Amino acid sequence: PLAVMITLAYSVRRMLIDQNFVKKLASCEIMGGANNICSDKTGTLTMNKMTVTNIYIGVDKAIKDVSSTKYNWSDYFHSDRHQELFKQAICSNTSGTAEQASATEQAMLILMKRLGVEVEDERKKHMPENYVRFQFTSKRKRMSTVIHNCGATDHGYDRRVHMKGAAEIVLETCNTYLNDQGEKVPINDNIKQAFYETIKNYAKQSLRTISFAYKDLQPNEGGPQHN
Repeated sequence: PLAVMITLAYSVRRMLIDQNFVKKLASCEIMGGANNICSDKTGTLTMNKMTVTNIYIGVDKAIKDVSSTKYNWSDYFHSDRHQELFKQAICSNTSGTAEQASATEQAMLILMKRLGVEVEDERKKHMPENYVRFQFTSKRKRMSTVIHNCGATDHGYDRRVHMKGAAEIVLETCNTYLNDQGEKVPINDNIKQAFYETIKNYAKQSLRTISFAYKDLQPNEGGPQHN
């Protein structure tokens, strides 16, 4: 007991000097024997603000100036198809606003704003009152939304499902991808490995990588409302 008391007293004094705030005093009892302390950094060691720094569409495009309030589509996207799909994916398959969404989705919505997109206008265009959404869960690690009024699709039907989520999870659901020219290309083993290398390189830079995918639906696929 004496040893514990001495350790506790030393720990409290050390934390007082370091100006550490401890919510549960019971945790102080084991602090004297701790060699490594792990903490969730988001909002604790950081400002809980995120910014899109790279866009990968067959080739890696780094944002030229992340502090700029205005971006040009042509600097990052070489085809109208990319632009339209990317705009749909972010505007329709996110929740909240650039001020109230989660840190990750705030970063995406701010990107749209800097590209000159009116997010709410896009949502009104593609999301009726009874739209179908599959929310993000820790098990699914992805979020999906069925949108309407998509224009030309693979099946001549104006419904499309957009998905975003953990890069590896989303990649495993796909059998094709759009290259840097907006052309649909089958994913073979070599291409998949190149994607994984890109994901790994982003991770080494401490970047959170989010992937986007979509599927053009057919009438009654998954039920009349595709739910």
